[in-house]
Amino acid sequence: MVDELASTGEPVVDEATLEAEIPITIKVVGSAMLGGLIGMLLMVPVLVGVPIVFDLFRTEPLENFATFLSYVGFEQSVMLGAGLFVATGATVLPLTFVVVGGFLPPKEPRYLRGVTFATIFWTGFVPAFWPDESLTVVAVFLVVSLLAHWVYGLVLGRVLDGTTGIPQHDV
Repeated sequence: MVDELASTGEPVVDEATLEAEIPITIKVVGSAMLGGLIGMLLMVPVLVGVPIVFDLFRTEPLENFATFLSYVGFEQSVMLGAGLFVATGATVLPLTFVVVGGFLPPKEPRYLRGVTFATIFWTGFVPAFWPDESLTVVAVFLVVSLLAHWVYGLVLGRVLDGTTGIPQHDV
């Protein structure tokens, strides 16, 4: 929104008003989903690769993740759990970020709001995938999973902010 003219004769733009004017469009949704998919692809080497290197990766948590789909006729499996994990990270989480991302810190740079968002969702990931093993395994799990979520959030925020901007909504 133009409030006044600067000394150069150019309009002065109120950045806060511009942020509020980014509507949720198909392009915004598509950009968020693309960011979520790329974020998932870059997250997996950290989340799975590091534990494999240390012989700590277990498939049971992924299989258990698919448990609730058994209520609608799917047989619980590692592949179904992995597919559900990636599908959720490429659809549900990006859509949620489109809605809430404008309210998250930090103010600048805006794309780091994706890291804040991913950290919040990490707090739900931890109990869902908690390893019932030694303290060392638990410590590696916490650090690696947090780093992986930060990679995801950074990519999600960067792609969305770089393509369409992170929408801001009036409540």
